[in-house]
Amino acid sequence: MPLPALVQTRRAFGGMLLALALVALMLTGPALAAEPEPKPRLGEELTPFGAIRAANKNGSIPAWTGGMDKPLPETTPGRGMRDPFYEDIRWFTVHATELERYKSRLSAGLMALLTKYPDSFTLPMFETRRTAAAPQRIYDASIANASRAKLSENGLTVSNAMVGIPFPTPTTGEEAMWNHILRWRGEAMTRTAGVAVSDANGHFAPTLYREEWLSSYATQEGEPALFFRRTGVQPAEVAGATLLIRQSLNPLQRPPIRWYKPAGAKATPVRAPDFAYDTPDPVSGGLRTADMLDMFSGLLDRFDFTLLGRREMYVPYNAFRLNAPDLPIEEIFFPEHPNPILLRYELHRVWVVEAVLKRGLRHAFPRRVYYLDEDSWMILMAEHYDAQDTLVRYAEAHGIPYPQAPVFLASKELTFDLTSGRYMVNGLTIAGTTPTLFNKPLKPGDFAPETLAPKRR
Repeated sequence: MPLPALVQTRRAFGGMLLALALVALMLTGPALAAEPEPKPRLGEELTPFGAIRAANKNGSIPAWTGGMDKPLPETTPGRGMRDPFYEDIRWFTVHATELERYKSRLSAGLMALLTKYPDSFTLPMFETRRTAAAPQRIYDASIANASRAKLSENGLTVSNAMVGIPFPTPTTGEEAMWNHILRWRGEAMTRTAGVAVSDANGHFAPTLYREEWLSSYATQEGEPALFFRRTGVQPAEVAGATLLIRQSLNPLQRPPIRWYKPAGAKATPVRAPDFAYDTPDPVSGGLRTADMLDMFSGLLDRFDFTLLGRREMYVPYNAFRLNAPDLPIEEIFFPEHPNPILLRYELHRVWVVEAVLKRGLRHAFPRRVYYLDEDSWMILMAEHYDAQDTLVRYAEAHGIPYPQAPVFLASKELTFDLTSGRYMVNGLTIAGTTPTLFNKPLKPGDFAPETLAPKRR
């Protein structure tokens, strides 16, 4: 075929294809772009606290069905709760020789403990029980907060949040940390519990303290939002020693108030503004700093917090065995670590937040990593690194549900010094301790500095 005729044929064929395409477009309408996946909704695909409601792919993390929100019939007044999962069979045990196999689900702190004590420390893994629960009004407020709560001043202040979790679907590390600080822990909480720090020989000398919390944030009573009071009970060397802390949602306008009263009936209380950041907590034997109270507390101004995402990890959870009331301390806590037989770890989803010290500021631990429970927003594990980026402290919160509130709280907090081998236990059950109470009436006036003054006779 001559070249001009071939060109004309190809042009005609191309025109016919174009015409067919135009007809098809007229018949079917414009091509639709792929619609984005709908975002999970709070109270539906997500729980009111922003946790993933459904089970994971293989069912090793079950669906959340409301948590443990009904009082247990086994509860004995004055003696705490009986383990509702005492019949659970250990699924498997993680040993130091299996770090490579399980490292994707282990925190650096747990791997450090397994490596340091390969012959005696193990991680007993049990069936996952999503027991965290809260009252309906807390759920409703958390859903409402998702569209109204705001951070300002580089994450240092919170506004427009009320009662519930302020940021159930966090996008920044600061939002996640505020969720921990303002999480539901009951309107008021009182307990008397032991504190013990192992000495160089691994021996413990427990002291007894009364702890009181009040959340004006949860009761909508205004500022300050949080109150904490710790009072020494026994022995005589600590009796009457009191730490008092009041914290607001806007620490720039209302800085935290901290007072300390030494032991002794005639001791004079003094302001303690230095009890912050990396100042050692006097009850911890130097193992815990002021901002390690409650795993993390205080201001967020010295660190940049980065939200690293959500992970499935082995974490301490449902620690009823560790909370047994009748066991001697030496059977629960060995010289170097807790008795593994009494520990319980489960697979849960956690939010991971890394904190890095801001340039030009100082802190004993310039980098930290926090693991926050998606169901309660309580920090379950925390790692603290020194200036050489060596992991030197590791802390765990062993929580249990308190269905009478309902709430999920730490019954024990453990802080390990990975350099010296010493560790601290907060929340010991010893002679003189009392169960955690949520019905004792407390009011802001109970946390006024004037209450620390020596009583006149």
